[in-house]
Amino acid sequence: MIELAQLTRYQENNRLEAKKAQGGLPHSLWETYSAFANTVGGVLLLGVIETPEKYFQTVALSDPQKLADQFWQIVTNPELVSVNLLQRDQVQVVKVQDHWIVVIEVPRALACEKPVYLGASPFSGTYRRGGEGDYRCQISEVQTMMENRFRELPDGRPVISATLSDLKASSIQTYREYFCKIQPDSVWNTISELSFLLQINAVYFANDGSLRPTLAGLLMFGSEEVLHRIFPGLSLNNQLSGHQQEENCCDFYLSARRQVQSQHPEEIAWGINEALVNALAHADYQDHPQIEIRENDQEIQIVNSGQLTRRTLPANPVLYQMFHFIKAADGQGTGLLRIEAIWKQKGWSAPQLTAHQQRHEVLFRLPVSRRLQKRQTLQQRVLDLITTEIQASPQYIQTQLRLTSGQTETLLQELMQQDLIEQDPESQDFRLKA
Repeated sequence: MIELAQLTRYQENNRLEAKKAQGGLPHSLWETYSAFANTVGGVLLLGVIETPEKYFQTVALSDPQKLADQFWQIVTNPELVSVNLLQRDQVQVVKVQDHWIVVIEVPRALACEKPVYLGASPFSGTYRRGGEGDYRCQISEVQTMMENRFRELPDGRPVISATLSDLKASSIQTYREYFCKIQPDSVWNTISELSFLLQINAVYFANDGSLRPTLAGLLMFGSEEVLHRIFPGLSLNNQLSGHQQEENCCDFYLSARRQVQSQHPEEIAWGINEALVNALAHADYQDHPQIEIRENDQEIQIVNSGQLTRRTLPANPVLYQMFHFIKAADGQGTGLLRIEAIWKQKGWSAPQLTAHQQRHEVLFRLPVSRRLQKRQTLQQRVLDLITTEIQASPQYIQTQLRLTSGQTETLLQELMQQDLIEQDPESQDFRLKA
């Protein structure tokens, strides 16, 4: 953004701020961080002053690397700074002129990340950049940023008629345990429950400054009573457990996930779980919403209220992001393509996504015939045995794998049709095809 080798050409402006920082990180640094993030971004220079002649000059810092490390420690603490917008390489120690300085590149926050604020409340800790430098935002400015945020994250809007007590403690605890297992090094594992809920957008600030559950927070963690009040007719039906109604999306997903993982191979279970998350994230929760997962001998069926649209982003982006945080969704928008690829690799019929306009629901069908899975497992066992023995007779294969003669003959024919094995014309034994 600037040529550090020509530092003396620059002076402070709306995107460039110098801090002497010889006594440590100045408090005003954080106001500038917030201001840059909420305006158009900018560069912070620590160990630099602006001279009376209006040009930059470096000064000696006793330990610039320590300053950089302290900055990173604070900016990644969500209880001190609402969001860290930086990558690690955007905080650098660089030699300029005769001194080492700290260069911090602050990007402009996205609408869904604003307001970027300091401390416990956006209404007292939000700053912007103006002609006279950094200034604390008025409440009306903060509210405007929040409205823009909710346009990007519609299910991130706080629900005024709900309170934090409407969230189910056991669901939050279970989710945090999953999060800690998936992301053991995250700083979010060390913060308070309320701060954690803020970070995942399960709660947010209402216009009066109070913290309220968001729509996504209620869907993910809400108690049965509040969910039926806010989302009349909501049904989360896990038929894998025999018509078991779950209270919220967290309990519903994790209950289904446990059963799917116990009954299906890993990559198939991943595909089913990904499809379930997509159903939850794309569902329409406004009119008697129904989410259901069921299974028969031929396929898994996942039903959600709503209609197929051309939009690729989920209708409930915050809810989807919560699942992404525990690696339940790929987060790249390619989950369905990966599911199709896995099913194709297995030689199974392609998953089908259909909409029923009159019933206002979407049905996702994933063929997962247990008979087919068993057949493919037996085929693999035959291949493994022939690989070990180099070649083997049908009788030997039948005896070793405890198959009937009919099963053995069918499996060998299937593998030959797939060009995986061939029969020796003399011995009649089977071997891997060259």
